[in-house]
Amino acid sequence: MNKRLLGIFIAVAVAVIVIVVCCVMFLTGSVEVRTTNNLSLDDETVNAIISQSGIKKGESVFAIDENAAVSAVEKANPMLKVVDIERKFPNKVLIYIAERTPIMAIAFEPQENGEELYAIVDNELKILRTASADEISDLTLVSNFTIAGGEDSVGSFAGDKSAWLSGLVEGAQKVSFVSTRFTDFIKRIDYGQINVSVRTNTGVTLVLKNVEEIDDMFVGAYTYYSTLTSEEQRRSGFISLTDSGWMWSQSAIN
Repeated sequence: MNKRLLGIFIAVAVAVIVIVVCCVMFLTGSVEVRTTNNLSLDDETVNAIISQSGIKKGESVFAIDENAAVSAVEKANPMLKVVDIERKFPNKVLIYIAERTPIMAIAFEPQENGEELYAIVDNELKILRTASADEISDLTLVSNFTIAGGEDSVGSFAGDKSAWLSGLVEGAQKVSFVSTRFTDFIKRIDYGQINVSVRTNTGVTLVLKNVEEIDDMFVGAYTYYSTLTSEEQRRSGFISLTDSGWMWSQSAIN
């Protein structure tokens, strides 16, 4: 065998060895669940999450379908959010879990049995559970607006026609309204095709144009609210966008 063929043979052999070693080295050896936000899960729930993820020991860490794993875990556990799936090389997989916080109640369309049913959603508009009218007093109520579904909608997300509400929540997040701060400030959201009225727990109402930039509308209205020094203005009246900018008035400005 000449030197050239010998060199090729050695190169191929080395490549095969490297591939085999890598395949063995990067086979999933363990899957762990880690929690955030002081969330504690019992062993039964942890084992269920690992099983639901579809991530199995012995499969390549590169073959993990993260989207499918996240979807499966969150569908089975509506109150939980998969924050991240991390590959800890060479062979460990970590699933990071956080608890979702309910912030709003949205009425479902009339149920066949006549029951008045509400979807309890978080800041991603994921339906965490359902509730009756007497179980939603501590949440922000979305009124004059309904979504399709019922008990079988738990674990899914509010429909496409809720885009305006997603935008409003995004605006709230821009001013650091995270988790319970949303419900602490906003008592009720009244949907309208032209305006969306945000009634605060202090009493004043923010009047937002129902446009694609409703997130920026909320930021502008809240920023103006933050400059008010009069307790009377914070407790009553309306904050609206006029040709002269954001203004407070005792009555709504159309």
